[in-house]
Amino acid sequence: MSGEAVVVWGTQKTLEAAGIAIPNGSVVQADDATYDQAADGANFPDAQLVLTCAFGTAPLENGALSVYARELAVDGTASTDVPETTRPGRFIGSFLANNVTTSQTLVLMAQDVPARADYYIHNNGTGQSVATGWSLKIKPRTIKVA
Repeated sequence: MSGEAVVVWGTQKTLEAAGIAIPNGSVVQADDATYDQAADGANFPDAQLVLTCAFGTAPLENGALSVYARELAVDGTASTDVPETTRPGRFIGSFLANNVTTSQTLVLMAQDVPARADYYIHNNGTGQSVATGWSLKIKPRTIKVA
């Protein structure tokens, strides 16, 4: 068949390979890399984010680990403010935690990601601390005509 839509994936990029602990109620940057939609994602507008993490004590079932972006160079060289717990910034989506202490891999599909941004995890609903060593990866995605 011709003319149908197909999903096309880009190359996955690691934003954080081994993050510091994220106490409940805190915001922590995935500071190993910045994501640039043009340079890293072939200008694909959407992305899959994958968070791999563990908890020392089981978190609340479906507790939220939200992703926020700090958009970079949005007005010349000016960037948006760093996310804070009381003013987190541009919301990308939330991972929902399982109430286990074993490592869990959580997937989030994000639409219309910023052109260039740093990413942050807000542990705003798990009731527990995310253990040291978590990772966050991003994989660009788009839909094209076959």
